[in-house]
Amino acid sequence: MDGREIPGFYFDKEKKKYFKIQNPHTVPPPGSKYSLENVRKEQKKEKALKDEAARLSKCRKETVVRKYSRDFLTRASLDREIGCRRRSYYLQNVWPDACASGLQHRPQKVVERPEEASIRLFDRDPATKTLYAVYGENRIKRRRLNTPDGVPLPSVDLDLGDYGDAVPLNEYSFEPWDELARLTSPISSLNYLPASGALAATTYGSDRPPVVYLSDPDRDGPYVNQQFTPKSCTAIWGAASRPETFAHSDTVPATQTESLAVAASHSLLLFTRSPSGSWDSSTVLHSDADILAVDWLNPATIVLGCRDGKIRLYDTRSNGSSHILTHPYPVSRLRRADDLTRILCAGLQDSLFLYDIRFSRNKGNQHYSEQYFQSLNPEIRYSRKRRRLNRITSKGWSQPILSFQQSNPDDLELDMDVDPRLGLIAAAQDPSTSSAVVRVHNMWTGKTVKEFRHDGGKDKSAESRIRCLKFMEGNEFGDISLWATWNGGIARFGW
Repeated sequence: MDGREIPGFYFDKEKKKYFKIQNPHTVPPPGSKYSLENVRKEQKKEKALKDEAARLSKCRKETVVRKYSRDFLTRASLDREIGCRRRSYYLQNVWPDACASGLQHRPQKVVERPEEASIRLFDRDPATKTLYAVYGENRIKRRRLNTPDGVPLPSVDLDLGDYGDAVPLNEYSFEPWDELARLTSPISSLNYLPASGALAATTYGSDRPPVVYLSDPDRDGPYVNQQFTPKSCTAIWGAASRPETFAHSDTVPATQTESLAVAASHSLLLFTRSPSGSWDSSTVLHSDADILAVDWLNPATIVLGCRDGKIRLYDTRSNGSSHILTHPYPVSRLRRADDLTRILCAGLQDSLFLYDIRFSRNKGNQHYSEQYFQSLNPEIRYSRKRRRLNRITSKGWSQPILSFQQSNPDDLELDMDVDPRLGLIAAAQDPSTSSAVVRVHNMWTGKTVKEFRHDGGKDKSAESRIRCLKFMEGNEFGDISLWATWNGGIARFGW
């Protein structure tokens, strides 16, 4: 009498006995408790009570009971995770607007346009202020900052102190350019790794295969480098070095001083450098579609953006990956926002969204519905450039938190950058469809707070495209300015 189910019998838990289930036409008047109809009703009630008990048990297990704690950091982290603590109106609205209002509309020229070719990409050493730039398609050059007495700054063992404040930025123009390398195809990315002084570049590839160029320009000099040619790779779309702020984290092994993530066609390559100076490469992930964008969320997590709109995470500790978000269009740029759970995604078809990986499911009754994505470009001139959604279903793409104004129908090279401390997003625009070539947005409200235009209005030339856009710190007091490729040279939007 353990209550197991026996065909044709019903176990009464109160009497702890089995009773035969009677057919309705054989039930004695006025009716039996164990007729087929009454037994089904009892079984339905028991199932409902069992489901309710399971639901309550699950709620009790998943409910976080907040206890009193004197640790302010623990309490603040818990408030942020469960959403109890909101940012103030001052931080979300006044602070980003005030920071953007001081940016000058007319840029300050850092480097004039070279005579032989325009500058496509650039990066800078934060310590020595040495500038690295891509001339034309495939040449990498270097220019040091000029001192007041006309002597270039040394490349190693330098202690600037307050020197960087006294030297104007246009002093770059008085120093010659040192050519470091000439690669065999157009360069797709340029990254300076400040922890070890290494310079990393990748190429798209053409009649020659794409390569990953790694060098130590200060120690080895020009044309001394190390090149890797990935197997079964048709193009390298970009690369991202682990930010310097992640270098002193306890989660990074002490034997690895530098890490570089490379988006090589359908694969993700990870280059790690040991303190001895040797580079080690490995293929850590394969994707069904081209990986077009890559960035670091934390010292051990890489976020990837694919041509089919999928956004994936890769963990360097466990070598595991997961598909977390789906963008409606091909992804061109990815950046971490103010938190490791929030990702800024720039894609084709005028799409610039802020996602949260904790809220990845789409809800059809929200503002960013399928009709919203279909009506992103209502103008007739965009009709031939319109693309279909990657997966036009109610659950195919992820639900964004915010949408920002963007003009980029079909250009994968337009850049974007984020400054979480200021709460600003700078995004390059397509000059053929927009009079503004750079828009600055409030990261927390989605409002456009600043626009930068060329003097001639819409300019469709290749030099007007902003392929490189960076927020850079000027000195130890936290002076931050916006640098961009401008009319074939480099310009600075400062306060």
